[in-house]
Amino acid sequence: MKSLRGIAIRTIFWAGLASAAGAADGPPADGQQTHRGPPPEALAACKTLASGAACSFTSPRGSVTGTCWAPEGKLLACRPKNAPVPGGPPPQGSTPTSQ
Repeated sequence: MKSLRGIAIRTIFWAGLASAAGAADGPPADGQQTHRGPPPEALAACKTLASGAACSFTSPRGSVTGTCWAPEGKLLACRPKNAPVPGGPPPQGSTPTSQ
């Protein structure tokens, strides 16, 4: 017969593993939401404009100005003028974080 201690250790191990797997899919611990593409306001700002046109919208963080832009195969959205270029250097005035 298996010992009660062995069963308890395995139960704790599997419960911890399941909890960690679920936490990876949930929101960050600090309460901030993860970014999953442009906000609806950025999409709406360029709905009737062409790529490269000046645009602006109001986000929960305040007023944003930028340029209508879309990566290949994606929807046109207002890209903030200080947004980083994918694969490029960080935006001017930003400080990189060290890990």
